[in-house]
Amino acid sequence: MTSACDIYQAHLDKVSRLLWDGDAESVANMLYYPHVIHLPEADRVISNPAEQSKDAEAFRESLSALGATAFHRLCREARFDPDTPDRIIGVHTTYVMHGGSYLTDPYDCAMSLLKQTDGRWLADAIRVSVRNSGMAYYHRDNIFNRPKNQTSND
Repeated sequence: MTSACDIYQAHLDKVSRLLWDGDAESVANMLYYPHVIHLPEADRVISNPAEQSKDAEAFRESLSALGATAFHRLCREARFDPDTPDRIIGVHTTYVMHGGSYLTDPYDCAMSLLKQTDGRWLADAIRVSVRNSGMAYYHRDNIFNRPKNQTSND
């Protein structure tokens, strides 16, 4: 049996590679909808792959604008949810690099994956710990069109 950490890291690697390659549509296909992103400044519910695809494009563009030459995410811990065996809950550290230097301080994220009936693991929620990282997590159209109940003041 494959460990929760192996599944979690494989998901991180695949999504990171797709994002880096600019394949926003494939990134969107790696998520379960509705998909929830918790950022320190706001919570966001992404309703569908088209919306996520725009956000993935914006995020990749912001990495380029920062001068990133690498984007890595490494699993720190992951476990199968004891209440829902088709869910993995994990924590990973994100590294945005230019050569051998950090462009942002490494930051932690918590993510959950849901196993689908076809065997694929899709991310249904992520909590990002960084605030004001200089990276765009939303496409500008998605910011303007976001329902008012999807923001918070924390």
